[in-house]
Amino acid sequence: MQAFSSTGNNVRLIISGKDIFRRLKTGKIGLELEAQRIRKNGHLAQTKHPFAGEIYIDRDFGESQIEINTPPESSVQNARYFLHEQLVTVHRKLEGMEELLWPFSCPPALGSDDEIRIAEYTGKQEKKTLYRRYLAEKYGKRLMTFSGIHFNYSFDDELLKYSFRQPEAAFRELKDRFYLQLAEKTLAYSWVPVALLSASPLMDGSYYAPEQEGKTLVTPYASVRCSAEGYWNPFMPVLSYESLSAYTDSIEAYKAAGRLRHEGELYYPVRIKPSGKYSLKKLQKEGVSHIELRMIDLNPLDEDGIDLRDLEFLQLFLIWLASQERKVLGETGQKQAIRNHKAAAELAWDAVDIYTDEEGRIPLADALHRVLENMRQTLGGMDGAKDVLDYQMDKVKHEEYRYARRVENMYGKDYLKGGIHRAEQLQKAFK
Repeated sequence: MQAFSSTGNNVRLIISGKDIFRRLKTGKIGLELEAQRIRKNGHLAQTKHPFAGEIYIDRDFGESQIEINTPPESSVQNARYFLHEQLVTVHRKLEGMEELLWPFSCPPALGSDDEIRIAEYTGKQEKKTLYRRYLAEKYGKRLMTFSGIHFNYSFDDELLKYSFRQPEAAFRELKDRFYLQLAEKTLAYSWVPVALLSASPLMDGSYYAPEQEGKTLVTPYASVRCSAEGYWNPFMPVLSYESLSAYTDSIEAYKAAGRLRHEGELYYPVRIKPSGKYSLKKLQKEGVSHIELRMIDLNPLDEDGIDLRDLEFLQLFLIWLASQERKVLGETGQKQAIRNHKAAAELAWDAVDIYTDEEGRIPLADALHRVLENMRQTLGGMDGAKDVLDYQMDKVKHEEYRYARRVENMYGKDYLKGGIHRAEQLQKAFK
């Protein structure tokens, strides 16, 4: 069985037979979940981070913004179970502090910027706080109050070694090229998970003006954080996917020009990363370990913040992309990919087109239908794939099944009070 084609400069997965389906499920999954701790009046908690002794629970930008990091797990079920267990710890701790965990990606009530406390690191880690002060000055504290989920995935090294059928000395270069091209293809199709998983159409008016607290805003977006108003640099970066050194050099060039202080400041939907702590030096030295998808909203309808079927879909999505021919994205292609990404974050699908090289502009729902049908044809023999893809297709066929629409219907009359009530429900569910 030949599982990979590495002819020319194209490294892609050849999917054929039940054996390869079985082997594909041996990848590793890691999740990162961000969420805000709040007081019972819906404002950000002002207490210090209460999980200092927890290995898997840290902070993100703010002192009130927790970040749960799961270790690499052998299945999406195991990753979600580990996430759930950490959420048990969080909810039980917060109950004793009379605090809640805000269930939405968009922020709760915001007073003055002084209420948004930058994460307070001391000693050798003080540079983390200094870096966050720089971000606050450059992008504003309020933008940093959005939260979400990151999906990390790696194909099993033994599968890759078996599949490449190349000498051990060539494995590192082929693996790096495989992940580079996977990242390039993922960027081209990043609009797909944005459209299918977006769940944050509502905002509290206090985000724009503290005196507007309690005013529910139904935004034009299904996901504010993935929209044009979300997490983006003040310039549109263009990266090289020709080699790992070219990729890291293209990011280093923005740092050298003063447009980025750190590689982590590159607010991009997709990253390739080394194992452990992320840095370009480590990536260049050790090679690519996994790919990270960074565009997933918290789903307030699910107690763990993400539906298991959506996690299964993300795994299938990356496997499907790995099987596709390389999609070379130059400057024009990368900029169009980001425009598609932002367009898919719109709430009204009937007004959104996706641009494709093959057909030009086509309606978003039609574009989603074609991708899901292609995935069905490619992965239909995989255990459970049909049910997962049917679940996503239902969102395309039925407007009322989309998370953003369901959130709008349930919380659109009073986002703040509804969010507090949902946070209280979740805390009780985790007792």
